[in-house]
Amino acid sequence: MAVDTAPTEPRTSVLPSFAWLTGYGELLRTLLRRELRARYQGSALGLVWSLLFPLAMMGVYTLVFSVLWRGARNIPHYPLFVLAGLAVWTFFQSSVALGTTSLVTGADLIKKVWFPRELVPAAVVLAQTISALVILGILVPFSLYVVPENARTVALVLPFFLALLCLALGLAWMLSVANVFFRDVEHLVAVLFLPWFFLTPVLYGLDQLPAAASHQTVIHLLRYGNPVTPYVEGIRAVVLEATVPGVAILVYIFLVGPLTALLGLAVLQRYEDRVAIEL
Repeated sequence: MAVDTAPTEPRTSVLPSFAWLTGYGELLRTLLRRELRARYQGSALGLVWSLLFPLAMMGVYTLVFSVLWRGARNIPHYPLFVLAGLAVWTFFQSSVALGTTSLVTGADLIKKVWFPRELVPAAVVLAQTISALVILGILVPFSLYVVPENARTVALVLPFFLALLCLALGLAWMLSVANVFFRDVEHLVAVLFLPWFFLTPVLYGLDQLPAAASHQTVIHLLRYGNPVTPYVEGIRAVVLEATVPGVAILVYIFLVGPLTALLGLAVLQRYEDRVAIEL
């Protein structure tokens, strides 16, 4: 496939450009195939590993928190509850972490030819959707089996996940550019993910915490100050609880994700002409 190597005029518009979606669609698909091949090359089980890890974590967390500690005994269908949280978290973490380093790891290609730099983080993030969709493909049938009423709301998991994809793309675009100029960014992101995981209600529900009623300010901060929490709670609501989240959660899901994607794309396009020089 031929790639245009001629230099182009800098994109000076404040608003991000989406020309790369149509003009470089084949290149995006090529980069995506490369990511998938690199991820599973030499693996006998391939995509199955993407499912085994969250299933193993679900089993461990269920044993510790629901069986031994019994701290989650008031949460129905706790294994599925954890799996739903892990589906969101593992996709988000891997997308942002790998997206942050994508421009640096793709330096050889970036320095050889010109193409929209946003394609590199986008391909990395899109590659992570395969694993997330596999997990959701297991979660949804089991949730319909244990709670048939979920059939009324389960279709909403797709637009919720697309909004989550926008959030991950936006952060990956912004952080990948920052990492080109400041290489400590990738290490900072790796350090932040551990406390971030425990501040996200993957293993617990915010409203089920023993002190939730007396610390409503903290609960609101954990719910709306953490950009991942509304997506965890929203997907759980439609997949496990047969309910549609409240207006605040819905607005957050469909506003924060797309706006983050627009901001991240604008930042990357603003500095893309300096990326190859810095690399």
